[in-house]
Amino acid sequence: ETTGCPYPHPPVMPQDGTPFQPSPEFAKWRTEAPATRLAAENGTIGWFITGYELARQVLQDTRFSMADRRTPLGPSPYEMGRPIDEEKGRALVEGNVLGLDPPQHTKVRRAAVGRFSVRAVRGQRQAIGEYIEGRLGDLLAAGPTADLFEDFALPVSVFAHCRVLGIPDPKVAEFTAIFATEDLKFGDMVHFAAEVLELKKDDLGDDTVSDLLRSELTGSERLGIATVLMGSGRDAVAYMIGTIMVSLLSDPAQLDLLRREPERIPTVAANRDATRFPDPDTFDVTREATGHLAFGNGIHACIGQQLARVVIGEAITQLLQRVPKLRLVEAQQQEPMAFAGDLPTYAPGTVRVAWDGD
Repeated sequence: ETTGCPYPHPPVMPQDGTPFQPSPEFAKWRTEAPATRLAAENGTIGWFITGYELARQVLQDTRFSMADRRTPLGPSPYEMGRPIDEEKGRALVEGNVLGLDPPQHTKVRRAAVGRFSVRAVRGQRQAIGEYIEGRLGDLLAAGPTADLFEDFALPVSVFAHCRVLGIPDPKVAEFTAIFATEDLKFGDMVHFAAEVLELKKDDLGDDTVSDLLRSELTGSERLGIATVLMGSGRDAVAYMIGTIMVSLLSDPAQLDLLRREPERIPTVAANRDATRFPDPDTFDVTREATGHLAFGNGIHACIGQQLARVVIGEAITQLLQRVPKLRLVEAQQQEPMAFAGDLPTYAPGTVRVAWDGD
C-alpha cells in the first residue's frame, strides 16, 4: 500500500527547446504516458498531453471545459492599458469564445464564422496575393537584406486580418500598434474594438465586423467576440511564415523540392507523435499531414484556419518564386528561447535574410 501524493514533484515546462527542436523532455514524457502531470509557475497542477490520440479526444470531448484559464503557466502577460468599465469587462466574458462552453460558445462562434469559410476565403485570395506581391516588391527594392518577420510576414498578416475583419483603413495603423505587438493590453484592445463597432454600424460591408453587427448577438457579445478576433490568429500567421522560411532556408534539399513542386506548399505541417506521424522530428515537406492538430480540433478548432492556409501558402509561394537566391543570415528561433507568454508558444524573433544578386 502506498501513501501520500502519487505525484510529489510534478515537472515544470522545460525551457531548453526551439520551434524546430522541442525540448527532449517532451519525447521522454511521450514514451512514458500520453499525458504528464505538470506544475505551472503559479503552483497550479495540470496535465500536459503529448499523445496524438489523447489530444484529439480531449479536443473533441465536450466534457472538457474551456472556462476559466486554458493553460495557466503563470500570471497573464497582458496589462490592462486603458481602464475598462463593467460593460466592457462583461464583454470579455460573454463573447470570449476562447473561454466559453456550449451553448454560449455555439451562439457566439456561429455569428463570427461566415467570412472564414473555404469559399469566403477563396474570394480573398486575389487581394491577398496582390498585397503580398506589392509588399515583396518594396522589400526587394529596399534590400538586399531584411528582417523577414518584421518587414514582410508581419505586414502581410496585418493586411489579411484587417481585410477579413473589416477594419477601416484609417484605423489600420492603430490596429497594428495595439494588436501587432508582444505588449498586448486588454483595455486598449477592447476600447479599439468598441470604436470599430461604432464606426461600422452605419457603414456595413462584406466583412466580419459587419456580420457581427447584423447578428442577434447582444452588444456585450459582439464586443467580446470582436476583441477576441482582432487579437487572435494574426500573430500566428506571421510567426508561421517566418518559421517555415527558416526551416526551408536551413534545408536546401527540402527548399529545392518545394521550388520544383510548389503544389506541396499548402501541406507543410508537423506534429511530434511518432505513432501518428513517422519520424516526426524530421522536417519533411512530402509528409502526409492530414489530421494534424496545429489548428485544434472539435468545436474549438481555429475559426481562421482557412484564411491562415491561404495567407501562409501565398506568402511562401511568392517568396520562393521571386527570390531564388534568398538565404538565411540569422534566426533567433534556432537557439533555445523562453516561451512568449502564459501559453507554450514562442516569440518569432529576428529572421534576417539576404538575397545578393537577385
